[in-house]
Amino acid sequence: MRALVWAAEFREIPVTLAVRPDLRAAMRTRLAQHELPVKVTEGGNRDAERKAILGALFEGALTLDEAVAQTEARLAREGSPHRANHRVFASGWAKRLIDTHTSVLYTWAVLDALLAAGEQRCFVAHSSAEAPTSTCAQLLAGKPHDAAVLRDRLIRCYVAKQPVHAPLVPSHPHCTHVASPIPAARGA
Repeated sequence: MRALVWAAEFREIPVTLAVRPDLRAAMRTRLAQHELPVKVTEGGNRDAERKAILGALFEGALTLDEAVAQTEARLAREGSPHRANHRVFASGWAKRLIDTHTSVLYTWAVLDALLAAGEQRCFVAHSSAEAPTSTCAQLLAGKPHDAAVLRDRLIRCYVAKQPVHAPLVPSHPHCTHVASPIPAARGA
């Protein structure tokens, strides 16, 4: 597991996916098999459009910025049953959707890969873009964690839409933290 490339923070996900077909495939599988319910994707073929955009992003056919632009165009506010809801379509909604779902699916794929390899612990590195006073920076970053616990919290929060009052990755829509193997110097 250690010889493989892993993202240490959100901005490294696209570069990591370029050399990790296993993680790309795992992300696509989770995207196809599991709902990540959000109001922005309700109605018509909006969820299929989101999945197509994310699939293209994971394959490297779109950059993050292009995926955001595609989301704004293909899931435009005007076509949503929630178009009048300013909370659903708050400023930056498309970037938050793409970033959050990319982070959720990447972290889920990583945690499953670690667990499948017999690694029970994972590591959440500090991010170059973290707010040092954020909950995720204080409770998650720079520490090892139980991989199964983090995966279960992620699924409860983003798939089952149940409140999670414990640290999880990603912790919020702007979270730049991801899970990775425990660095060799730290031991298992």
